[in-house]
Amino acid sequence: MRIFLLPLSFLFRIIVFIRNKMYNWRIIKPVELNSKVISVGNISAGGTGKTPFVELLAKYIISAGKFPVIVQKGFKRESDDMKVVEFDFKNEANQLNSENFGDEGLLLLENFNNDHTGKGLLVICDKKSSAAKFADSKFKPDVIIIDDGFQHRKLARQLDIVLLSETKNNFLIPAGNYREPHSAIYRADIVIVNDKFNDDLFIVKTKNKPRVTCKYELENFVNIKGEILKNENLSAVAFCGIADPDSFKALLDKENVKISGFLTFPDHHSFNQEEIQRIMNESKKHHLQPIITTQKDFVRIKNSELVLKSTTDNLYKDLLYNYPLYYAKIKMQISNNAQFLYDRIDELLKLP
Repeated sequence: MRIFLLPLSFLFRIIVFIRNKMYNWRIIKPVELNSKVISVGNISAGGTGKTPFVELLAKYIISAGKFPVIVQKGFKRESDDMKVVEFDFKNEANQLNSENFGDEGLLLLENFNNDHTGKGLLVICDKKSSAAKFADSKFKPDVIIIDDGFQHRKLARQLDIVLLSETKNNFLIPAGNYREPHSAIYRADIVIVNDKFNDDLFIVKTKNKPRVTCKYELENFVNIKGEILKNENLSAVAFCGIADPDSFKALLDKENVKISGFLTFPDHHSFNQEEIQRIMNESKKHHLQPIITTQKDFVRIKNSELVLKSTTDNLYKDLLYNYPLYYAKIKMQISNNAQFLYDRIDELLKLP
């Protein structure tokens, strides 16, 4: 079916080309901030690991004694107001939920809390340039990290980082998953190649840009009580709503998890009751096998209004508390050329 969308992809390519030329020729001038700006982005529509890399970057900046602010859009949230939250915010009054904050922001806060990361702010806003300007003037951070900022050229940046992962479709949106042609990475200062859970490096052209490789490492499978699932000779049902479900399946295969059923949903998906019941039924069909999902999906369900604000039992709570539901806790690691990356960050932090 996507072949019929190729004319629209060609039109989209023309629009992208004209827009980029407007910035390249300084017809449109980006906004300069007092804070240092690092953009972390990609050229495809999700699935490259931007948010885990942003987390890694923020923790490194804090370890260097600096104060970072992360700016995110908050995909699929229902409100469009700006929210500013400290990294160590506990959310004890359930003020933040998936609907008003977004799953990726909640995932970051959960990981920062668990790791006692330190001082930093997360700003969620539909308009990233407005959020960055507000954070720059109000909080005066050392560094502003723009999550998913490669195409957001309204903001000037001192370091442009682009993540690439293996893709089977090189067409532009809507026929494919690319936001820009592969040649656009000429604008990047550093290219991060994310091998995810693959042991073999995939072949990718990086336009002679400095190249760093990273991959994911599984820490463990964890449930809502913090209990760890042993994965020896494990059979399980799995589901996910992420941009690259194949990478999640690759993780389970690598951990020798026998998959009895694998359900996929769109990225940032809000699960309805019928879908939750379907997941539960899949587990019951296989004699109440463990259910494994991604941390992003787990955080989205756990922090939905239907769980946080409901005073009565419902299907969502049933799945979380009465079924063997676990999420894959992973972390990103730099596997090659790490020193080059950190040297560039150190250089940026020392600039006046």
